[in-house]
Amino acid sequence: MENLNSFYSLMGEASALTKERNYEEALRLYDDILDKYLDTEDESIREYLPYTFYNKALIYAHKKEYNKELEVYNELLSRFISNVSQNSEIIFAKAYMNKAICTKELEGTSKSLEVYKEFVQNFENCLDEKVLEDIVQAKYNIAHILGDTEQIEESIKAYDEVINNFEQSDEKLFLEFVAKSLVNKANKYKELFEFEKAIESFDKVINEFSTFEKQVVIAYHNKAAVLAELQNEKEMKKVCDELIEKFGNVHDEFIMNIVSSAQVLKDKDTFNKNCF
Repeated sequence: MENLNSFYSLMGEASALTKERNYEEALRLYDDILDKYLDTEDESIREYLPYTFYNKALIYAHKKEYNKELEVYNELLSRFISNVSQNSEIIFAKAYMNKAICTKELEGTSKSLEVYKEFVQNFENCLDEKVLEDIVQAKYNIAHILGDTEQIEESIKAYDEVINNFEQSDEKLFLEFVAKSLVNKANKYKELFEFEKAIESFDKVINEFSTFEKQVVIAYHNKAAVLAELQNEKEMKKVCDELIEKFGNVHDEFIMNIVSSAQVLKDKDTFNKNCF
């Protein structure tokens, strides 16, 4: 118990130094803690040692020393990933997410994709809601990166994984990612000229996810754009009118810009029809 109390006391002192932005002293103290306790056989201390590494990494992030930050995340994961406890799952989840961001900064998007995939593989069966919040973000990021790197069909599959895993949830955060995934999936179908599938996905957002106004507005607008591309003027104008009627009085800059764009799309089509 004495060792545990001493460990907690030192961790608290290091945390206080960090809050005071006394980063060098905090780093020295975290190193002292690791020197003293890294090889301990006391399970009550070992369970919380990952926090020491994680807190060190956060300091390096504040200092914008990303190479050192990445080194600490790598050491944390290599040392402890095989012995994750229920109390430490969230720290590993945060470590993976931060490592992915750090890796993208240093090594590029494709390397960060590998980190997200490793995280999902290790934790997708976790039941902790806070960890699942990072899982859904990681899965969404995987789909987004695949889309950005022209792996469109793989991107669609990844968006489907988000949709299928979380569309029955009651949690607003998870459902918002489902709505975003449906919109992005539809956009990818549009890139493949699979317009009917795109419209089907946009309609699902419009009809089933009204809570998420920004995604609904995007779905309306992009559906109208697809209909314009299909030269279905009547349906395109109908969709634009619905969008303008429902959201024309919403005082949100993003939504106002989409509504204005829908008006331009509608007027542009009318103008083109009247040109000689």
